[in-house]
Amino acid sequence: MTIYLVLLIGLMIAQAVAVFYLWQRLLRIESERAVEAVSHEQLQKQLAAAQRNIQDIALLAQQKVVEHEPRQQLPTASSEGISPYNQAVEMFKRGLGSADVAERCGISRSEAELILSLYRNSPTS
Repeated sequence: MTIYLVLLIGLMIAQAVAVFYLWQRLLRIESERAVEAVSHEQLQKQLAAAQRNIQDIALLAQQKVVEHEPRQQLPTASSEGISPYNQAVEMFKRGLGSADVAERCGISRSEAELILSLYRNSPTS
């Protein structure tokens, strides 16, 4: 009986050691997961910021191209007999801003902004 008791106690001690080891390992894995989650979130924020920077740079580059484009290349609405509103959409497609479109088409800036808004929300744009 004593040998069984010693074996039983030895087995219980081995189980306790195994449970303690697994518990410690589980805590370490959970800690690593938390660190990875924070790192992942930070990387997502950095990626979003980089994408915004790229979009800003592209927009600035497009504006620079439009600013350096000679005004004679874009005819006014009256010179072609085209509706000033259709001409405004064409100018928006080329990347001009509301102020330039309003000036060149002979419409108010608020009209140009409305046309731009409608153009952007159009399913065919």
